[in-house]
Amino acid sequence: MYITILLAFGSVHVSAQNTLGIPLIINYNKSLYKGGLRTWDIKQDSRGIMYFANDEGLVTYNGGFWKLYPLPNKTILRSIYIDKNDRVYVGGQDEIGYFEPGANNVLRYTSVKSMIPQQYRNFSDIWNTVALGESIFFRASDRIFMLVNNRIEVFLPTKGEWLFMGEAGGRLLAMDQHAGLLEYKRNKWLPLVNGSSLKGRVPADFFESGEDKFIIATIDNNLFSLQNDSISHIDNIPRGDLYTPSFARISDSEYVKSTSTQGCIIQDFQHHFIQRISVKEGLKNNNVTSVFVDREKNIWVGVDNSISLVNYNSPIKFLSPDTVNNVIGYSSLIFKDNLYISSSNGAFVAPLSSLKGDLSLVKSRFSLVKNSDDGEGWQLEEMNQEIFLAHNKGVFVIRNNQAVPVAAGAGCWTFLPTSSVYPVTDIVVGTYWGLDLLQYAGNGFHSRGALKGRSDSYRFLVQDETGGIWASHPYRGIYQLQVSTDSMKFNTRLFTNADGLPSTFNNYVFKIRNRIVFPTESGVYEFDPATAKFIPSKFLSVFDGLPVRYMKEDDKGNIWFCSGKKLGIARFSANDRQVTYTISYFPELEGYTLSNFDNVYPYNQQNIFIGSENGSIHINYEKYAEQKLQPTVLLNEIKAIGKEDSLVFGGFFLRDKKDAFSQQPQEVVSLSSVFSSFHFEFSSPIYGRPNNIEYSYRLEGYEREWSAWTSKKEKDYTNLPAGKYTFNLKARDNLNHESATVQYTFTIMPPWYMSVWAKAVYFLVLCLLFYLLNEWHRRKLLQQQKKFDEKQKQLEYIHQLELEKNEKEIIKLQNEKLASEVALKNKELASTSMQLEGNANTFHKLREEVIKLDNNPNNKSDIKSIISLLKEVEDNNANWDKFAVHFDEANDNLLKKLKKDYPKLSQSELKICAYLYLNFSSKQISQLSNITVRGVEIHRYRIRKKLGLQTGESLNSFLGNL
Repeated sequence: MYITILLAFGSVHVSAQNTLGIPLIINYNKSLYKGGLRTWDIKQDSRGIMYFANDEGLVTYNGGFWKLYPLPNKTILRSIYIDKNDRVYVGGQDEIGYFEPGANNVLRYTSVKSMIPQQYRNFSDIWNTVALGESIFFRASDRIFMLVNNRIEVFLPTKGEWLFMGEAGGRLLAMDQHAGLLEYKRNKWLPLVNGSSLKGRVPADFFESGEDKFIIATIDNNLFSLQNDSISHIDNIPRGDLYTPSFARISDSEYVKSTSTQGCIIQDFQHHFIQRISVKEGLKNNNVTSVFVDREKNIWVGVDNSISLVNYNSPIKFLSPDTVNNVIGYSSLIFKDNLYISSSNGAFVAPLSSLKGDLSLVKSRFSLVKNSDDGEGWQLEEMNQEIFLAHNKGVFVIRNNQAVPVAAGAGCWTFLPTSSVYPVTDIVVGTYWGLDLLQYAGNGFHSRGALKGRSDSYRFLVQDETGGIWASHPYRGIYQLQVSTDSMKFNTRLFTNADGLPSTFNNYVFKIRNRIVFPTESGVYEFDPATAKFIPSKFLSVFDGLPVRYMKEDDKGNIWFCSGKKLGIARFSANDRQVTYTISYFPELEGYTLSNFDNVYPYNQQNIFIGSENGSIHINYEKYAEQKLQPTVLLNEIKAIGKEDSLVFGGFFLRDKKDAFSQQPQEVVSLSSVFSSFHFEFSSPIYGRPNNIEYSYRLEGYEREWSAWTSKKEKDYTNLPAGKYTFNLKARDNLNHESATVQYTFTIMPPWYMSVWAKAVYFLVLCLLFYLLNEWHRRKLLQQQKKFDEKQKQLEYIHQLELEKNEKEIIKLQNEKLASEVALKNKELASTSMQLEGNANTFHKLREEVIKLDNNPNNKSDIKSIISLLKEVEDNNANWDKFAVHFDEANDNLLKKLKKDYPKLSQSELKICAYLYLNFSSKQISQLSNITVRGVEIHRYRIRKKLGLQTGESLNSFLGNL
């Protein structure tokens, strides 16, 4: 934000004197707010937002950002009225209507021109817009419109023009060029008792000045008093020939008026001059069109090409001793009802009419102390009821507003009285090149010359309780000086970072609470005589780690200090147990103090003087510390950033049921997923203290902790995932007064592929896929199971085949074995049978021979016994039947089958069949059967016939297949 701040203070060219202190003036150029040349009217709503009726339309400012809202016809906006609901009624050229929050909480314009009766719709500028009750009045030169209940009524002047309209204290007045001053009562414009006394004059404003008392101010700088219905001119006021188009009440005792040639003039209600604010005091232009006083008592000024803010009620004022050139103010001193300021060009003095209260409000002028110019006046000190000036040209004493040299020559920095007992007899002077000595001799001080010792620049000198002197040099370290008994020479010892200091550079020395302390880049240190080392100060541990270069204690025990470009105060508090300090800063003064030449003169709690780049700064600390304005915070704009930016929130909440401004449930927006980045702008409408405000925020749903306090008025978030978020915002001032929290909730919708419906589809698809996958797995499993079963069956089958094969092999082997055994048995049986058969034949033959012998009587007894024995052997042939049984058991009942199936077979043929089954040859069979081979063949033939075998069929095969 571009802000031009001017502090060109000086004396005024009017008969009355200005106050010594001039408030800070901030000038906002039209290039900043993008408006036109002039600002015609200024108002403030309940939230603190400022509104300006400008040549280019409605301009708003919320403490951080400016915005321009043109009228539909792009014409000049002349007047503004804001109702209790913060609806902004405006009047321009040929246009009337109002601004209020619309879509996305953006300020939108609504025209009410269509409500005007057709014959009155063409008109010129609306110069005044005011309200009485629920009615809104718009004044053009030739008519007044009254808007009430969505209906517009038109009032015409009796003759000529309507010259003015204004409201104050529930009374609405209008100036009829012919009839004089009228008041709107009982739905009519009625003349005041002597309202015609204002004929020929044009009122500029109308405001309360007390109970039932009003002031009517005219554009020609005349004032009239209105009490009841009686008007009287206020005489005996030095008014001058001024054009005064605008007035504003500051308080119950003061008001401000604008002029076309002399800026703004502030007066009390007794019409005494208080102060003038013009170009010399900092305005961009003396042609002031409009003035307005906000709720903090700041004065807003509309001048050509600029809008200015006069921080009138601030406890901080600026004193400029030189009316021609800005000079640097090095030190201040109040002595015998005079205020002295030493500067980059000598010393200046201003007489004080009183030493009570806030001295910046005293009306006075500075003048140069004679003979003090042409050089820097570094330091002012009061000693022995005289003012000493440490000057670039030596030591001076100021008497009767004239600088009298005491020790001219070498430039000097500071003074160190060697005794605190009045009168002081010796003063050690720190000069550019060493130390000088001043001694008091009856009628004043005179120089004893330079002390012999180490030559250096001694700007900081402090005496300890033993009489030793400590000096600091910002680039070398800390000196301990020991002055000789005759005070004409001194010894030095230099301490550096080797002696406990955090650094050799930027070390200083001061006396706080009667203790020698050494501010450094890393806090405050003290010297420990026991170890001859520097150690961190315990009682000033509040400064640990803080770079400090200047310290000054006031009458309340507070410590004023400088750190970097900041001026701060360590507020003192004590109880029965301990002393504590609490640090706070003055952000509004950052950059105004003098780096390395800091000076604070705490005359009392209402009058603290600080050396500045432009004279001196005055702080009424008592008033400053008592400020209890609760800061407020405004959320100004929210942009959602995607391929194209979208304005989500325009800065204007609606009132809720608790009469507060907050987001309504129906205003919670849901944004497309294409918006993942957001830009937040915020501010605090604390216009007189813009640098005192810090902000903290937290995006709920994304951040767990609040951010660190920062002065930045913007915050960006990128790549936010879908979800619901609440942006929380709060502000605080430098006195730790914290605002209420402002919240804004919004939702980022998931992309279509992450929406609820998409998720439902995904769920169904997932279920389907799961089902299909499960089905596929089931089928796959079944297939695998089937294959497994088939494989298992195959394996079982193969196994079974293997088992069967093995079993068959075993059976085959067993069968082969059995067959072999059977064959063997059959062979054995056949052999036995053949043997038996042979035996039987033999025995038969033997029997026949024996029978023959039996016929021989001689051998009768022996032969009988032999015959009997042979008979037994023959009987043994009956074992054939047993053979047949055993044969059938061994050969699957072959003989029984043959007997059953072929009953025609004889026993001998069955024997032949048995022999053939046993694969006996015909020769073997003939031997077993005791027949010839031919006989066997005959038997074979007979058997084939009985068995019904065809020619070519093998008898052996047939028998084998049974």
